[in-house]
Amino acid sequence: MTQAPVSGRFATALAMLTLFGAVAMPVTAALIWLFWDHLAPLASAGLPRAYDVTSLGAGARLAGFGLSLLGAAVQSYGLLGVRRTFLEAAAGRPLSAPAVGGFRRFAWVSLTMVFVEVVQRTGLIAIVSASDPNFRGALSIEVGTNELGGLFMGLLLVFVAHIFAEGKRASDENAAFL
Repeated sequence: MTQAPVSGRFATALAMLTLFGAVAMPVTAALIWLFWDHLAPLASAGLPRAYDVTSLGAGARLAGFGLSLLGAAVQSYGLLGVRRTFLEAAAGRPLSAPAVGGFRRFAWVSLTMVFVEVVQRTGLIAIVSASDPNFRGALSIEVGTNELGGLFMGLLLVFVAHIFAEGKRASDENAAFL
């Protein structure tokens, strides 16, 4: 099956963007925690309270870095999966096993990230509040409309991945019949 040049170029551009994102996520997580004194306001902007984020010790920074890196690594893994889908589409094989598998991996990672992000935010609040004398030992577990929206999108992607797999199965069956 041959792709039109425009869709092939678009798929190639998307593959490059997803590679950039897969590399940028862990690098950004590392930079935030390595340069915490300067970047802390950016990292803590989504927290429910105004914590004193400048008082973190080395252990707390290491714990925060590990927590952030975990989420970034999971997201990068998903992006590398969908990158394979884009590369296969650019090569004219949109229903190949690697394309379908890459999209399926991305879909499941997208769904998983809803829960990982709740754990990350909860962990970050616990880490930051342990060092803040005003809110010592706070714990906040939040599940709201953003998480419900992410859950819906994750489930939608998993459903599309199953349809994608069925399309591959039907294509393989038709090819074997002919």
